[in-house]
Amino acid sequence: MLQMAVDARVTALATMARADEQRQALMAAAGMIDTSDLSTQALVDAANAGIRALRQAIANADDVDDTSMYQTMLDAAVDAVDMAQGGINTATRRTNQMTALSDASGDLQDALAALSGATPTQALLDDANNALNALNTAIAEGADLTDAEKATYVREAANAAAPISSAQTAFDNMESEAEKTANANMAATAAKLHAGISAPTATDTDTADTDTATGTRFARHADATTDAAEITAGTASASDIRVSRSDADVFLSEDKDTPVAALHGWTGKRYHRTRPASEGTYEAYVFSHVGEPTMGAKFNSGTGAGNVGFALATTDTATVKTGELEITGDAVVSRRIASSSFDHGAGNKEFELPENTMRVMISGSYYGVSGTYYCTPAASSTCAVQVAAVGFTLGGTADGDNAFTAGGGTWAFKPSNPEARVMSTPDGSYASYGWWLHTAANGDLTASAFVARRGAAEAATGLDALNGTATYMGGAVGKYALSSTTGGTNDAGHFTARATLNANFTDNTSTTAITGTIDQFIGADGESRDWSVKLNGSAIADGGGIGAATDGTEWTIGGTAADDSGIWTGSLQENGDDGVPEIATGTFYTQYGTAGKMVGAFGANKQ
Repeated sequence: MLQMAVDARVTALATMARADEQRQALMAAAGMIDTSDLSTQALVDAANAGIRALRQAIANADDVDDTSMYQTMLDAAVDAVDMAQGGINTATRRTNQMTALSDASGDLQDALAALSGATPTQALLDDANNALNALNTAIAEGADLTDAEKATYVREAANAAAPISSAQTAFDNMESEAEKTANANMAATAAKLHAGISAPTATDTDTADTDTATGTRFARHADATTDAAEITAGTASASDIRVSRSDADVFLSEDKDTPVAALHGWTGKRYHRTRPASEGTYEAYVFSHVGEPTMGAKFNSGTGAGNVGFALATTDTATVKTGELEITGDAVVSRRIASSSFDHGAGNKEFELPENTMRVMISGSYYGVSGTYYCTPAASSTCAVQVAAVGFTLGGTADGDNAFTAGGGTWAFKPSNPEARVMSTPDGSYASYGWWLHTAANGDLTASAFVARRGAAEAATGLDALNGTATYMGGAVGKYALSSTTGGTNDAGHFTARATLNANFTDNTSTTAITGTIDQFIGADGESRDWSVKLNGSAIADGGGIGAATDGTEWTIGGTAADDSGIWTGSLQENGDDGVPEIATGTFYTQYGTAGKMVGAFGANKQ
């Protein structure tokens, strides 16, 4: 009993001690709360810190008999702080809302000033409308502001609507006039191109009036190796495009400043020629099946024919050393020459002979094999290089006159590895297709399409004995015109498209042995057209000829096909290892009633 009494006394003393500590904590926390001045956020934050401390002290006061006084103090402090915080928040919102109104008003005034001081544009109208919308939004979100405080901005927004509407009307009128002008220009262009589009002719021997459908419409590569009778020496480069509209020829040179994207793997180029003012201008877009580099023989294994390697010097001379190949100047050699040191613009690039050396030394590659070029200059001359149509011409320039002479120095090439394989495409031999346009001095247009072979012909052979089927797919390009004088469609320009041909060699003499489709048209504005052109069935000749003047076409627009019209012709070329031709090229001409004309060409690869 005595022990129990002692334990109870100890417990009571401990409880009294804890209660005393808890009362001290309550008084300390209560003393932290000062609600006499809550005019700033810092004073409110300090009072809130005291409130948190007192709330925690009350929660911890388990041994204090009565904490109601402190709870009353806490409740009063919370009410005071909440009221002060509300006032501060309202003041902050009011400040922010007034700032938003002021900023939006300034932006609107700037936008209206820009709009009134210039010809209305869509960008200026967008700025003004966006600024007006921003001001109206700021007015709507100014919930803590009085109507009197917002009245000025409400009037400003209302007043801004009129000048913006007037500017919009003026812009719409201008756009309408611009659209009318554009439509009128397109109608004029469509009419001229519609009159000038004709099917290509097979040769240039027709010398009839070139501005009628019966005149010559002929073009091809100006390749002296296969066209010598028709080219005067020095008249054109073999890389040019030759266009005939009469018995006179016009040679178009490559426009190296205008890149043309490849189409279905065929390399694109633009050619052009500005004639005397009375003769107008010419341009052509040409797509060629140049092919990928192929691996040939070892560099030192032959004499240079085809993809065979070269016979290197076996003894030293004054200008060519053992293991080197002397470089002579011709078009075939030029396209094999490459070096970063040779890259330059038009004209000549000279290489001075270094001191205490007999030859110039330049790193580069020949026929795809890396090595070193050496040049021994002729007497009183400098080694030089000149940009060729394809590649470079090596030679020299006489001291003082800068006149370039092919072979004006002795050039040689030494491969780094004589047994490396040469890498090349067939030199200057490939199929091409494209379109050309002549713009006369008076604005009249003449347009047609063509297919041509650069270099040696590679017509297909032995197709009568071939069995099976093949599909050819590639690209098509050309010119089109839809012309109407009665409110119909006026659209004209050049197009790109997809070409697909399906061949049945088993029944190659049938009039349906090969058929074709031109679709996926993209017009002159870069937008797709819901068009297709059917190339009606044709027999396949033993030598690869397809299509004929009797094989018509059908042009479909929006699902509605026109009557059979026009012609298409072409050829299958380059027998593969399996005897099947590898590529198909051709031209086509089609009409859509009396309103539409189209002429184009295609090139496709066996799938």
